[in-house]
Amino acid sequence: MIDETQGQVGVDATNSSVFPQDPIDPRNDRGPADFDVRHILTMNASWELPAGDRLHGRLAAAFVRGWQLNGVGVLRSGVPFSPAIVTGVNWSRSGNVANSAEDRPNLRPGVTPQDIILGGPNRYFDPNAFVLQPRGFLGNAGRNILRGPGFVNIDVSAVKHHSWRLGGKSGAIEYRAEAFNVLNRANFSIPNRVVFAGASEGEAPLPTAGQITSTVNAARQIQLGVKITF
Repeated sequence: MIDETQGQVGVDATNSSVFPQDPIDPRNDRGPADFDVRHILTMNASWELPAGDRLHGRLAAAFVRGWQLNGVGVLRSGVPFSPAIVTGVNWSRSGNVANSAEDRPNLRPGVTPQDIILGGPNRYFDPNAFVLQPRGFLGNAGRNILRGPGFVNIDVSAVKHHSWRLGGKSGAIEYRAEAFNVLNRANFSIPNRVVFAGASEGEAPLPTAGQITSTVNAARQIQLGVKITF
C-alpha cells in the first residue's frame, strides 16, 4: 500500500505525520502507508481427539471422550515508520507549522535503510544513521523507510462436549480451557522515532531515539469456563 498520507488530523497516524513534510509538493511523502503490512499468515486448526474409544469403564471413557483441541495463529511483518525531528519545530522552515507537522532528518552518507535496523527494545534502530540537515532544508530520509517489529500470536483452547439429558433434546455441557498468547511472546510496538530535538545545528541524536517502551498485545492469559446448552 503506497500513499502520501492517510488522514487529516494528527491522531489519524502514529507511525508518521499526516501533514506533508513539504506542503507545496506532497510527492515528497510518497511511500508505504502506515498500515502497509507486507507479509501476513493466519491459520486455525481444530482436532477432535480420538482417545477413549478403547477404554474400559464408563467413568474413564466419559472423562476422556469428547475433547476438541483448537488453535488460532497470526504471524505478520512489522508496520513502517518514519524517523523524525521533534514535532512543531519546523526545522526546514517549510511553513508547515501544524501541531502534528514534523520534519525528517538526512540519512548519513553511505547508509542504506537496510543497515539501520538493529532489533531489540533498547535500541531498535541506529539513530547515528541520521544527521540533522542544515536549517531551512528538507531532510532526504523518506517517509516510512523503516520497519517496526513483527507480530506473532497463538491462542489455543481445549473444549469438552458432554451430553446433558436434563437439558432436553439438545442439552449439553461444554467445558472450556483457553490460553491467549500461549507462547507469552512480547510483541513490541514501534520505537520512539524522534531522532533530533531540532535545537541547534550539529546536535547529536536524542538518547531515547530507537527505544521501545510498550507492547501491542497482552501477556499470556488463561481462562476456564463452562457453557450450558438447553
